[in-house]
Amino acid sequence: MLGKAIELSKLSMDTIIKPKLPLNIRLMIGVISLPSLALAVMLGVVLYNGDYKSIGAFEVVYSAVGVLGLYIAVTGKRLF
Repeated sequence: MLGKAIELSKLSMDTIIKPKLPLNIRLMIGVISLPSLALAVMLGVVLYNGDYKSIGAFEVVYSAVGVLGLYIAVTGKRLF
């Protein structure tokens, strides 16, 4: 009995399993993040062509949010 209590006390907040997001929420996040993901692909093409001075800060942030949304949609993990 005491051994189980010691094992449970070793658990930290990192090892507690959080429930995944429901499938309908994940699909909605994925569909909403598609335009910003397309922007991320276009930014990659612009960087590949060497015209990096034409990229604005808003475009970088918007595409990063799209990539984050796609990550959430695929994995189902909650960030907070």
